[in-house]
Amino acid sequence: MEELEPFFDPADQFDLKGLFGTKSDEGSYEPLPATFRFGDLVSSIKPDNEETRTRVTINRASQTVKQNLLREVEDLFASGTEICFNGEVTFSAPDLSAATRLASLVRLGLQWLATVGAEKGVGFGRLKSVQVSAPSKKNTSANPALAGTTNALHLRITAHEPLLAGGIKSRRTNYIASRQELSGGLIKGALAAALNEAHGVFPVTKPLDASCATEFPGFDALVRNFSAIRVTHALPVLAGSPRPVRLPLSAVEYNGSISDVALSRESVPLVDGCHSPAYQGDAKKLDPYIGLAKPAELFVTRSEINDVSQRTAEGQLFTYQFYAPHTDEKQPKPIEWICNVNFDSILEPAERTAARQQFATAVHLHLHRLGKLGRSVTVAANDGLATPAAHNHDLIDDGLVLVTLQSSAIMLDPAEVRSLPLGMDLHEAYAKYWQDLSEGSLELIDFFAHQGFEGGYLYHRYLGAAERADHPNRYRPYYLTLDGSLFKLQVVDEEKAIAVLTRWLSGGLPLPKWALDEYGKYNRAIWKNCPFVPENGYGEIAVNLNWHWDHPIESYQAREVDNDKSA
Repeated sequence: MEELEPFFDPADQFDLKGLFGTKSDEGSYEPLPATFRFGDLVSSIKPDNEETRTRVTINRASQTVKQNLLREVEDLFASGTEICFNGEVTFSAPDLSAATRLASLVRLGLQWLATVGAEKGVGFGRLKSVQVSAPSKKNTSANPALAGTTNALHLRITAHEPLLAGGIKSRRTNYIASRQELSGGLIKGALAAALNEAHGVFPVTKPLDASCATEFPGFDALVRNFSAIRVTHALPVLAGSPRPVRLPLSAVEYNGSISDVALSRESVPLVDGCHSPAYQGDAKKLDPYIGLAKPAELFVTRSEINDVSQRTAEGQLFTYQFYAPHTDEKQPKPIEWICNVNFDSILEPAERTAARQQFATAVHLHLHRLGKLGRSVTVAANDGLATPAAHNHDLIDDGLVLVTLQSSAIMLDPAEVRSLPLGMDLHEAYAKYWQDLSEGSLELIDFFAHQGFEGGYLYHRYLGAAERADHPNRYRPYYLTLDGSLFKLQVVDEEKAIAVLTRWLSGGLPLPKWALDEYGKYNRAIWKNCPFVPENGYGEIAVNLNWHWDHPIESYQAREVDNDKSA
């Protein structure tokens, strides 16, 4: 299309970069995604040949075959066979006339191609003809009817293609691994982009807020309150199953049995002859989730084509790991991703009800693509929170509160952690965090936690965008306490503790004061400087999971006491 662009009528130009996407500018981390989505083209006939052809590379100096450059190529169709490939291109257009114009652009671009695929220089892949059908409007069912009795929804996401979500390419490799979960930020970002595209707002990455609500008729309440809506991470489950629950790091394994040590009164719980059980990371059979499905992994290798040579660009061969929407079994079972959506932060009841209904309508009508490469999905919005795969005990049990992170959270100031003396643990730092966050109503007794960094790219995509002029090459990762971390808390003020726990369960753990100060700079909204906010699914918690009481560890010392009593 770039070759044809000079021949277009100046009065009838197309925004090729907006339609096909483009690389970010040098030094920029802003995404510039395509709005044309090309599905895979699939042959309408089955291969009739299982032969292979051999190919060699010639040494230019000796005019003989280069050493180790003999290769075999699949030869699935006999020479001269006409092979018809069918596929689908999806895009948004304001009306049928505009859609027809864009379809003509697709046809023109395909007709301009002389060959496709590899080995073009020796006669493979010659293109005979191209047919592009008239565009048709995608049919959608009626908008979801919501009862309106709660401040929450849950979404069930059905993928029609393997998904790639959240993967970042390391500079050391050309391999990109997907995450199993779809973060709340990913879902919100995809919905914002879909709404922008559907309403002709470009770039599609433009944020949704009150200043542009009038550009989205029928979705004005949703757009006004978009940043206040909380979407949790979507986790994979077998179709129709409850939402998975993350087990705490206090879960242990010994001799094939699974237990929990959070309620143990011993500083180092031991079993069978003073042996330590295996904790997560070392345990062989301990699944970190209850109810989590395991999607099949797929690997796809793609390349970037050099515009001039029409061959793979040097160093631009990439392998992607995808997760399929089914299990990896002889008889695959369908998988869907499930998340919760909470509207409690919208205080005015009528505005909250309108935003909730408009959110459900928006995902139903417009959210058809998710993840890297914009994979096809269908999203169903349902009333209320999703049923969890594991339930909770009382909010407070005998003055005790066990908080398990269901998603990672920003808790500790990395500057303070770096200043700690060598060998000093984080008990004091976490104790101060819970003291401040609970307004003195909860006191830390013990914890099982692990930490990690989310770095380079995310910093430059968010906070670094405001600091780039002064610190263009800065490395400043975000410091997270990771999901599964457990905190054992003692109640100091029950009434206040119930209030804060209830608030955290619905809205997630808020950012601590140091983070609000650090990421509230440059006159920008917090989420623009830090993606790890509760509204993007981070800081989700479970309180007093039944798991702790149902799976207490039977320690060696406890049995010794029982034996003494029986004697």
